[in-house]
Amino acid sequence: MFGLLVRKYRKDMKYTQGELAQRLEIILHRTITNENVRSWENGTNPKLDVIVAIAEILDIPEQFLFDDGVEKINKIVSKEMPNFKNIVSHTKKISLLDGYVGAGSAGIMDKVNTVDFIYIDNYMIKKAYQKEDVKGLTVVGDSMYPYINCCDIVLFAPVKDYGNLTDGKYIITTMAGTQLKNLSFRSNGDILISSCNKSYPDELIRCSETQENIDINGIVVGRILKS
Repeated sequence: MFGLLVRKYRKDMKYTQGELAQRLEIILHRTITNENVRSWENGTNPKLDVIVAIAEILDIPEQFLFDDGVEKINKIVSKEMPNFKNIVSHTKKISLLDGYVGAGSAGIMDKVNTVDFIYIDNYMIKKAYQKEDVKGLTVVGDSMYPYINCCDIVLFAPVKDYGNLTDGKYIITTMAGTQLKNLSFRSNGDILISSCNKSYPDELIRCSETQENIDINGIVVGRILKS
């Protein structure tokens, strides 16, 4: 699997085997040939410093080169460098969606198109959602300050069960557009929409109006603060 993944990411970067070898020579300060790269892609395992260099050139975390991720590369590390443990972080690749989510402003989200990828440690995501398909959206506005502010990134996971939602922060779509808000679910079926910034008024969606006036896109599971 390692060789197949090297080939995949190499082709994604539009490098030939020879070009990858040349870049490895610059980092490792020793001769690397396209025959070496071909050998690794056909199943031969390189040394740890080569793995780290390949990942750096291909602009990916090291564990992305292994089918079983962190566990396998940490075995390689422990074998070659027994005094080191867990040298690779539990990194997660997040799709940053096209559009933005409003916090006091109208937002718009493209649920399909990705404009960028970001890499974060799993600890930045709520534990219950670390294995979910988490996505990111840029925030516009200050209605959720101090939790999150304009130009920060909110991380969210899809809502799977509308009948079992608990109070929290959600990505929603209303007549005002796609927004980041606090939702409080009343026992009678009403939903209270509120902001962290109390200068913004609350909004109550009645049970009879819920299906028409609000669409819950995802639950907030983390954030990336730029300031």
